[in-house]
Amino acid sequence: MTPSQEAFKGGATYVSFPAWDGQYGMQKGLAPLLSTLAPGTLRIDAEEGGSSWYLIEGGFAHVDGEGLTIVTEGAIPADQVNLEEAEAELAEANARVTTGTKDRMAIERQQQIALAKVALAKSTAGRDQ
Repeated sequence: MTPSQEAFKGGATYVSFPAWDGQYGMQKGLAPLLSTLAPGTLRIDAEEGGSSWYLIEGGFAHVDGEGLTIVTEGAIPADQVNLEEAEAELAEANARVTTGTKDRMAIERQQQIALAKVALAKSTAGRDQ
C-alpha cells in the first residue's frame, strides 16, 4: 500500500522485501513481525503464478495471522523504472554529496533510492515481465 493506492492485493507464496537490517523473505505461516523498510526491491510471487517486482522507498512491513502488509511511501512497478533515468538520478544524488549540503541524511536516502532503481532496472532488463 502507498498513501494513495494499493499496488498489490492478493495471495502470495513468497515475498522478499528490503528491511533496515537486510533483505527479508517471507512465506505463509511465519512468526509475526514488524519491521522498518529500506529503499530497495520488493518481490511478490503470486499464488496464481508469476512474480511482480517493485521499487519501494521505505516504510513498514507488518506480518500477522492475516498475512503481510507493506505500507510504503512509494511503490513503482519494475517495468516503469528506466535505467537511463535511474542512472541520471544516481549521478545527481552523488553530485550533491560533494557540494557540502547540510542535509546529509536526505542525500543518502536519495542515493539509496537511486541505487535501488538502477539495480532493479538492470535486473529487469534480463527477465520477462
